[in-house]
Amino acid sequence: MEGIGLLQMLELRLELLLSVLGSLLATLVIGFLFSRIIRRSLRRYNPLLAEATARYGSWAIYMVGILFSLELLNLKLETILVFVVLIGVLVVIGLRDILPNYFAKQIIDMYKPFNVGDWVKIEEIVGKVVEINDLYTQVVTRSHARVYIPNNLLVKHTISNLSKAGGIDVTARISVPLSRSLDDIISTIEKAISEEAREEGTGDSEIQVVSLNAKTVELEVKVRILNPQRVEDVRSRVLRKIYRALETELKG
Repeated sequence: MEGIGLLQMLELRLELLLSVLGSLLATLVIGFLFSRIIRRSLRRYNPLLAEATARYGSWAIYMVGILFSLELLNLKLETILVFVVLIGVLVVIGLRDILPNYFAKQIIDMYKPFNVGDWVKIEEIVGKVVEINDLYTQVVTRSHARVYIPNNLLVKHTISNLSKAGGIDVTARISVPLSRSLDDIISTIEKAISEEAREEGTGDSEIQVVSLNAKTVELEVKVRILNPQRVEDVRSRVLRKIYRALETELKG
C-alpha cells in the first residue's frame, strides 16, 4: 500500500511539473506571437509605438504567465507577491547602471536629436554617429577614433547636430599688407573662398575685419562645410587659394 501511495504521489508531482512547464512554454509562445503581430501590424503606422507596445506588452504577458505557473504550485498569493517583489528589487539593483542608459535610449528615439550618419558635437567631441543601441551611442571622430558615449550622458549634455544645422564653419585668420584699398583686398579674397564654398555644396562664406592699422589688416575668413571631417583639409585649401589670389593681384 505504501508503494502504491508513493507511486501516486510521484505521478501527481510529475503532472504538476508538466503543468507548470506547459504553462511557462505557453506563456513564451503567446508573448512571442503577441510581439511579432504587434510589430508587423503597427510598424507601418508608428514604429516607436509598435516597438514599445510589443516590448512592454510581451513583458506583461510573461509576468502573468509566471504568476499563473506559481499558483499551480499551490503557493499563497502573499508568497507569490513577495517573490515577485524580491525578484524585481534584485533586477533593479543588478541593472542600476543599465536602466538609465536604456530609458535614455527611449528618449533619444522619441525626440530624435540626431540619427545614424549625422555629425554631432557633444561637449568637446565632434564626430559622426555610426551606431545607437540600448546602452551607448558610438561616434567616430575626425581623427577616426571610436568613442562610446553612454546614452544617459547624452540626455544630460548639450548636443549640437551639425548635419541638421547645415554644416560647420571653418575659420582661418590672415594678415594682409595694405598695399591697396581694403575693399579690393576683401573682394579678391571673396572670389577665392567663394569657389571653395561652392565646391563644398554650401555657398556660404564670410570675411570679417579683426584689426586694422596703417600697414596691415587682419581678417577672419569663414567657410561653411557639410563634412566636419574635412576641416583641416578645407582650411589648408582656403589659405592656399587666398595666397595665390593675392599673389596674382600683386603681380598684376
